[in-house]
Amino acid sequence: MNKITLMGTGTSTGVPILGCKCHVCRSSDMRNKRLRASALIETSTGKKILIDVPPDIRTQLLREEVNSLDAVIITHDHADHTHGMDDLRPFGFQTGSSIPVYSAPDAAKDLRRKFRYIFERESYFKDKAILGGGIPLLDLEEVDEGEHIFAGENFQLLPMPHGHEETYAVVHGKCAYVVDCREIPEKVLTTLRDAQLEILVIDCLRLTKHSTHLHLELSLEYIRKINPRLAVLTHMGHDLEYLDLLHELKARGAKNVIPGIDGASFHYS
Repeated sequence: MNKITLMGTGTSTGVPILGCKCHVCRSSDMRNKRLRASALIETSTGKKILIDVPPDIRTQLLREEVNSLDAVIITHDHADHTHGMDDLRPFGFQTGSSIPVYSAPDAAKDLRRKFRYIFERESYFKDKAILGGGIPLLDLEEVDEGEHIFAGENFQLLPMPHGHEETYAVVHGKCAYVVDCREIPEKVLTTLRDAQLEILVIDCLRLTKHSTHLHLELSLEYIRKINPRLAVLTHMGHDLEYLDLLHELKARGAKNVIPGIDGASFHYS
């Protein structure tokens, strides 16, 4: 069996939000503590593929005792999904070999701009030595939508609208990770429905509508259309209190839907 672990289930600010005094941010329930969203896929063949690299990634990888990575997939280039990139340095120290990082061409352009010393290291260090603690050994590879082989595994990348750009939904086996989108296009819905998913991890920012993310009602509508065995909500903000959300899901008859928890794992074929 394959396994997906929710490394973080929070929105771009994380939960609690700095300076916020709402009841969720002040909650002592650890299920309301949410680091920025990412996921780790561990395949039946022993490969480890990380989806997104948020600013909290060091804490997440230490918590899950992840000591190696075979590949990284970037869904899009926003800060809360990429600004932990430098924290992957120790993996290169240990192996001396590079980890492939896959992203869409537009995202790759921004990643090269933000992390020149990593992804354009030959030109960046053309006239100077690499000093100090070294740089992450990461090789950025542009990938278009569709099917790909990453770390010897079959993946499918599906484009979805998110703000002024697109993000990738990631499908591996009977699992799909669908994060940071304002809607799911009909073509992608059909693909996800036809995949007969066992696990669907899906964006759900808050209770009310949002211009760049799914909200609860829309997430549940898409879950009904995709019809996975189990749907797990992620990228949640501070107006989604864990127990209240459980009760709301029960009241709506959403028996195959649960809120995500940081560190929760799910197996799939």
